[in-house]
Amino acid sequence: MARITRREMAVACGFAIAAGVDRVTNAGDLAGRTPRGEHIMERFGITEATGGWPGGPVYHDLPIISLMTSHDDIVYLCGITADPGSGDVKEQTRQVLERIDRLLGRAGTSKSRLISATVWLTDMAHFADHNAAWNAWVDAKNPPVRACLHSPQLWHPGLLVEIMVTAAK
Repeated sequence: MARITRREMAVACGFAIAAGVDRVTNAGDLAGRTPRGEHIMERFGITEATGGWPGGPVYHDLPIISLMTSHDDIVYLCGITADPGSGDVKEQTRQVLERIDRLLGRAGTSKSRLISATVWLTDMAHFADHNAAWNAWVDAKNPPVRACLHSPQLWHPGLLVEIMVTAAK
């Protein structure tokens, strides 16, 4: 079973410039259920616990997570962030949404198939600027339900926004 590298995990979660995510199961191209009637679950980009990311300082151990999980025709993304300190909330939101687009594409879906989104902002005073970037990106004819929450701190100083989405295939 192929594993995603620490750098690729870091990339998808917003630690560096984006790279690829490999599918880590071999469920094949079966649609819906296996021949025995079991539901298909695929995990993309399973990470390993590390003491930080390559070339960077150790802040805390990275979690063992899947960057994406697909169960039948639903795709779940982990919380996606921008590069720490990579600009204001509009710029970080744009960067996160670009990463979400790439990950959804790898799973065979797109933002037009979003079901739900959860947004965390470190300061609700940033809501209008975040929302401007969101509105420019979201498919206005097929918007997901969305919650926007205040989180006084994300995983790394300098991060202003984190977004987690669920989409249909």
